[in-house]
Amino acid sequence: MLSVIINILLFILVIGTLTFVHELGHFVVAKLIGAKVFEFALGFGPKLLSKIYKGTEYSIRILPLGGYVKILGDGDPGEEKDKSDVKGNLSKKPKYQQAFVMLAGVTMNIILAITFYYIVLGNSDWKLVLGTEFENFKAVGATISREKVGDVEYSEVIDESGAKEANLPSSGVINTIGGEKIEYSDEVGKKLSQYKGSTVVLNICSNDNCLDYNVKVSDEGKIGVALAHNYLLILSYEDGKLFSGPAHLINTVRLITDKLGDIINKAQDTGDYTELSNSVSGPIGIYFVIDYFKDFGLIAFISLVADLSLSLAIVNILPIPALDGGRVVILLIEAIFRKDLDERIEAIIINVSFFLLMALIVFIIIKDIVNIESIKNMFM
Repeated sequence: MLSVIINILLFILVIGTLTFVHELGHFVVAKLIGAKVFEFALGFGPKLLSKIYKGTEYSIRILPLGGYVKILGDGDPGEEKDKSDVKGNLSKKPKYQQAFVMLAGVTMNIILAITFYYIVLGNSDWKLVLGTEFENFKAVGATISREKVGDVEYSEVIDESGAKEANLPSSGVINTIGGEKIEYSDEVGKKLSQYKGSTVVLNICSNDNCLDYNVKVSDEGKIGVALAHNYLLILSYEDGKLFSGPAHLINTVRLITDKLGDIINKAQDTGDYTELSNSVSGPIGIYFVIDYFKDFGLIAFISLVADLSLSLAIVNILPIPALDGGRVVILLIEAIFRKDLDERIEAIIINVSFFLLMALIVFIIIKDIVNIESIKNMFM
């Protein structure tokens, strides 16, 4: 029970912090360009505390999941008499200033992510471990190298396979294949592919004994053993510490894009969209991610918050009218045609997209509830 309470508090802290930083960006830039800010709220729902200072109400509300900024000329301007305040009306400001306000939240989330990436990298000797599937990734401002962590070991011999027929030990170390030394686990498949449909000599070490075995290789280039990776891929920023934060943010976006592209291609090829569906999650998924990472220490948790902040920035920059990116697109269209959209039409577009966005979020939450056991198992 205590663990659940801690997870809930951490969830509130993380989501609240990310949304607060986002809204703080809108607030600060709105103030800088002279737009009238009615309220800067932490949380949603009924007010717990509030204070008016220099025309802006600062409030803390009962639901601590984020917050919002109410600006004159941005959506509902509040009191009718304020509509005449042209000087403080955001919608009357130059388009580029309006765009700055819209993009300020995304910018703050990016700045937070970069700051946290500096902290993570600085406490990790400027090195991070990558998945072995990113062997050919071209990193920005960093280098990728291999770090050997053990011998080329196998832990299982599959029945009715070449390895079984050759009486290989149930587990052991692959020393050589065809007389050539094997250093890394991924070399096994490449080497065996040269002997498809034929026999090759493997030198296997088990219990301090090393013996040669004549093993039949299948037409697919397999012998029937379960291999584990014996190396790590290291992403190093040692030679570019000064710009490591922004560089890692760029690399993270590219890694996410590459991985998502692979998942989409796999789903299209196989017709199985389960993995793609599981890659998109909502508050429930975030809860279990927080529960998982909290046990790995402060630095790992900071890294998670940085990734979530980056994710929030990416989502908000999407060209959906209800989001910051969509609002900027509307401003761009208005600037190109030098004509503002009718306020009622703009409101309808934004409200409809907001409704659809909320419907999508509800759908994702329902999906996560239905698949909650699968989500749990991902982090066990």
